[in-house]
Amino acid sequence: MTTRIQNLLGTALFFLLFITPAWGIEYKEYKYSRLQVEYFTVSMDKDEVIISAEIDGTLRLKGYDRDKLTLQRDQVLADGNVVFDTDGLFMEGRHFPFDRITDSRIMEFNGGFTITFLTRESEANRTSKFRRGNLISFGDKVEIDEDDFIRGMILSITGNVDVYGEVTDDVISLFGSVYVAPDAVVRGDVATVTGRIDAGSDASIYGEMFSTDKKGQRRRHRFYRRTKDISIDGRIKYDRVDGLGLYNEIEYQDADSVIPHLWAKVGYALNSERSRFELGLEQTLWRDPSLTVGGAFYRRLASEDDWLLDDDENTAFALLATEDFKDYYEADGGTVWLKFRPMKNLTFETRYRNEETKWLDARRHLWSMFGGNKLFDENFATVDSSFRADGIIETDTTTNGCLYGKVAWDTRNLRHPFERSAWHLSADLEWSHSDLNSDFDYRRYTVAMRRYQRINRSVMLILRGMYAGSDGYLPMYKRFYLGGLGTLQGYSHKEFMGSRFWMTNAEYRVDIPKSDLAISVLWNAAQIANDSKLDSSVDIKHDIGVTLQIEDDFRISLSRRLDRSFDNDPKIYVRLDHIF
Repeated sequence: MTTRIQNLLGTALFFLLFITPAWGIEYKEYKYSRLQVEYFTVSMDKDEVIISAEIDGTLRLKGYDRDKLTLQRDQVLADGNVVFDTDGLFMEGRHFPFDRITDSRIMEFNGGFTITFLTRESEANRTSKFRRGNLISFGDKVEIDEDDFIRGMILSITGNVDVYGEVTDDVISLFGSVYVAPDAVVRGDVATVTGRIDAGSDASIYGEMFSTDKKGQRRRHRFYRRTKDISIDGRIKYDRVDGLGLYNEIEYQDADSVIPHLWAKVGYALNSERSRFELGLEQTLWRDPSLTVGGAFYRRLASEDDWLLDDDENTAFALLATEDFKDYYEADGGTVWLKFRPMKNLTFETRYRNEETKWLDARRHLWSMFGGNKLFDENFATVDSSFRADGIIETDTTTNGCLYGKVAWDTRNLRHPFERSAWHLSADLEWSHSDLNSDFDYRRYTVAMRRYQRINRSVMLILRGMYAGSDGYLPMYKRFYLGGLGTLQGYSHKEFMGSRFWMTNAEYRVDIPKSDLAISVLWNAAQIANDSKLDSSVDIKHDIGVTLQIEDDFRISLSRRLDRSFDNDPKIYVRLDHIF
């Protein structure tokens, strides 16, 4: 174990000491160009919005009562006259297109503040709305995802702006509101003329925040940023093997990604009386496109069922209803990885992992809030007894070293998965061999295609097709399991075990107008084989069901298997998240 950790740390240090300097990590500081000139300004003074621009060599000003501005879908009106439309500003018969804006400056004056938009005379004939990475919108909501990096300013005229990622310049919504999430980074100012600003306490804002209250009085928010970039978080886990686990995580993450991202997770499982830890680092080699290298070593309670549900959802089921939907083994080892993101929705990952595994029995008599006298199932309880007995011995005496690779294309909005049409495509491969310091010899792979198709604003069709296969011998904890939660919902959970399968899932979802409710019709089908081919001799399993969903967090489904007319009572499953 000690030798393996030393090898992993040595590999990580090699990347940091020799590869990182070769790439030359550098953060570019953007400065205003001397070629830029004032284009037009928007000021807030008490209850009046003042717009000024130079027309025929003369500075012209126009004041508008804040309460008399009318915001429409594609226009901003004052006394029936157009002030802004989707293309630009109108003033005294002149049009100032948004596509000429190159930068912005925000300055305070007595009782108010002014937003000055800049342009370059040499670019007068260009018609792109992207200037050095600037993002300009009229009324559409602008949302910068967690992994997005906007190399420029953001301007919205009437739409709201939500920032979850990083913006290198100002963020402005003239007549909308701005939200800066915790862990987001804005390297310029944040401003709104008639809206409001909401910023998370852990957000990094390098400039100032300018807004007004309902009386039109200027508010200059305090300047703040994360100076240490250190977070300390506590959490609990509860499962049928470790029981109650208490954990603490200390994390350091540099906003500029020059210093490595470091973390330490430590905890103790009270019922299994096992210590848990993970120490890791990740270094950014390139910012755009994103390229990172990292490594970690750990002792953790591992599961191959994370694709079905995460630990938080499973903890809730265990605490409330004596239900644990995962099977577990202890993994003691480490991993090194390389991640590459050449474009917004495309990611590649490759890693080497080496683990000594240990078997742990379930504590069946653990407490739950509403479980009554119900007992937790055994670990891997659905596996045939003879195969399970061999699997227990195998898990407790072996080392697994493997290479792993994954590619994914994901256009979903993860916070609002039903908001728009999207694709989620993924493929992964895991290879274990004696040459990788492993006691196993196998290849294990999956390919999945998911489509979120918005039919209209109330109806969405969600489809998934999935194929998984393997060569060589798979240990029990690496086999595939189908049935129940997240797979075939008309069957018992993990009812079927195999070394290869195909599965298709369909959900027709209807949002109920003027409510947080949605109703779905489900159909699922699959074929799974264990150490044999997928041919006509293997039965096809399929079911049909309905789901009631409340907002995006609570789902209850009722499904029934269709492959036989006996022993086919409907199954009820509750979800606290949507994983599909």
